[in-house]
Amino acid sequence: MKKIALLVTMFAGLATLQSCTIEEYYEEPNQVFELSNETLSTQEGAYTYSGTWNFTTPIYGSDNVLVYRWQGNSWTLIPVSYDLGSGDVVKYDYDFTRYDVKVYFSANFPVADLSNAEYNEFVYRQTFRVVVVPGAYKQKMNYSDYNATIKALGLTDAPVKTLTLKK
Repeated sequence: MKKIALLVTMFAGLATLQSCTIEEYYEEPNQVFELSNETLSTQEGAYTYSGTWNFTTPIYGSDNVLVYRWQGNSWTLIPVSYDLGSGDVVKYDYDFTRYDVKVYFSANFPVADLSNAEYNEFVYRQTFRVVVVPGAYKQKMNYSDYNATIKALGLTDAPVKTLTLKK
């Protein structure tokens, strides 16, 4: 009888110690969003302007987000800085949550002091691409090349969705 009790206990112990695997189900496993012709118009202070866009559906907490800026002939991964000369520097950065992504434009001088040409080049009607990288993605790669990134993620033929600026 003791042997049966021992076997039942061992079986119950093994059954409870079995590891569970939970796979996240992505309705849209690979996502690319475009923020087209947007002006970073929310003034965060004299030195920083920003824009915030809501995701169409929340991303998973394990996901990562990459943001690229269109520079007329190629996509540049941000954060990125530009030297305007005379010690003046402007830069782009971003942060994100499960629900939105926020792009910042900042300068080491008041943004209002930008020339019209600089304002048009860096703040007015900017285009960004937001790439959601699933947390389970394990491949090591250099994400600075937008085309290589979307190819590695299997997004080359994926439709690019548009996000709307949060008011």
